[in-house]
Amino acid sequence: MTQKDHLLVEIGRGNCGSVWAKRLSEVDDDDNDNKTVIKREDCNTGRSVTKEHDIHKHILARLTAATMASKSDSNLITGYQVNIPTAIDFIASTSPEWASLLPRLPKDCKPCKALKNERIPPMQQHVRQLLAQRFHGGGHGGPRGEKLAADLLDAVRTEQNCLVRPFLGRRRLPRDRPRMISVVSFRNFPLHLDQIEELGLPVEEYAMAMADMLAFLHWEAEVDAADVEFVLARPRHQPALSSPPPSIGSKPFTQEGVFGPHAMWLLDFDCCKKMTIPTEDDDEEAEVAHLENVAKAFWRNDPWYPRPPDKNRAGSEHYVADGQLWEKFKRRYMETSGEIMEGNGKDEWVRELPGKAMDMIERTGGRWKKSVV
Repeated sequence: MTQKDHLLVEIGRGNCGSVWAKRLSEVDDDDNDNKTVIKREDCNTGRSVTKEHDIHKHILARLTAATMASKSDSNLITGYQVNIPTAIDFIASTSPEWASLLPRLPKDCKPCKALKNERIPPMQQHVRQLLAQRFHGGGHGGPRGEKLAADLLDAVRTEQNCLVRPFLGRRRLPRDRPRMISVVSFRNFPLHLDQIEELGLPVEEYAMAMADMLAFLHWEAEVDAADVEFVLARPRHQPALSSPPPSIGSKPFTQEGVFGPHAMWLLDFDCCKKMTIPTEDDDEEAEVAHLENVAKAFWRNDPWYPRPPDKNRAGSEHYVADGQLWEKFKRRYMETSGEIMEGNGKDEWVRELPGKAMDMIERTGGRWKKSVV
């Protein structure tokens, strides 16, 4: 291995921090050094990797405990699989580990708080090629168009960190199709509902998986799921472990489509808050506050989940189909929530909360709905 191969490169950047990992090739999946990422707290001073690590560990602990207590042979929920990266370590700004990490980072990097997590295996080159051909083609000619075409070809070949963001709650506006892009990147590639349908990907399977995960977060992990992120990527490499790696569900998505074998992953927990589920002894105000927190987190996030139909758009081309997808998502969320609560021995009053949460989401979209960007 050369010194260059040993260096870490930036593979992502968000409000909480920058993400670094070893440069991949399409053939070196067996190198264990490729299976971790470092997330540095070096972006927004109002966001904390300490909090993210605590919430991440809390979610994993609740998943482990629930899985062990489950009647299922291997998992709490028996639907489509959603993976959660393993939280490997928290690195303090004073940790001696920086002595070995800093030489692998750019010279201006300083020690800081950081996380070491399992790396989500990115999509392969054939997926990048497909996305480029279907959704970045056409546009304008001239020198600008030629440069963008060259940049796109280079990105297909070299941008190894391709994660796809499935937006089941948003379609592209007609003016967005086709579009000439100004920046070429396959990192966190947004795939809207109309694009998912165009590619023939399993929309309903994604919706069921998201419903299961949201039910788990709300009623088993008891967190509000604020600003979590779903991505499509490659399946987890399955090592020989004594216990199953962290995930809900076990069924793979339909594999015959254009993506081939792929998986859904959940990440980014720094905005999540733990919740206390109301009891029958709490007053109505406490119940309403809890349900509003759930609804606010739903609407203020990116449009991962199907959305309740907007009555102002009744009669539009996709109004009926989008409403049907929402109803399937809602029904699955309530079914899985009920199974979780029954398994935990919750009384009948508490079991009504998931339905009330869905009602609150349907009533409050205009209050908290995130603007389309």
